[in-house]
Amino acid sequence: MANGGILPLTILLLPILLLGTSHGLQHTVGDSIWSIPPTNDFYTNWSSSNSFHIGDTLYFDFDSGLYDAIQVSRGEFDSCNGNQAFKAFMDGPAIFALSRKGVFYFICNVSNYCDLGQKVSVIVDHQNYSMDSGAPSPSPQTPLATSPFSSQSPDHGTIRE
Repeated sequence: MANGGILPLTILLLPILLLGTSHGLQHTVGDSIWSIPPTNDFYTNWSSSNSFHIGDTLYFDFDSGLYDAIQVSRGEFDSCNGNQAFKAFMDGPAIFALSRKGVFYFICNVSNYCDLGQKVSVIVDHQNYSMDSGAPSPSPQTPLATSPFSSQSPDHGTIRE
């Protein structure tokens, strides 16, 4: 009888425990490799069709030396200029943690790739998944399986600040 009560309790508590260890979703930028897009609005359309929350990450999948991912201000985003970058990911792939509410802007600073549409902005809402009243909506993003006690940095790749 004691074993009969443990299994249902474990099944009931498992989703709660897993939710507590997950930081959010990992979004592969553009749902593909970070490269010159087929149209100038490709990354804008991708971003507007996704929801971003505190605790999510952006995964920029690119080959080092061919592309980069530069976090910039709105003005630099609009003018495709990365001279005053907040962060520069020179080696790919790179992961950027969405740790606060707001708008984040990224460009590729190689050649004229930004002018060709290789730039993306994402709007992060204030809720994270551990505080949501419901589960995140189904999407093609990959859930992260890291523990809150992980010693790994949330931003990966070579960073120049």
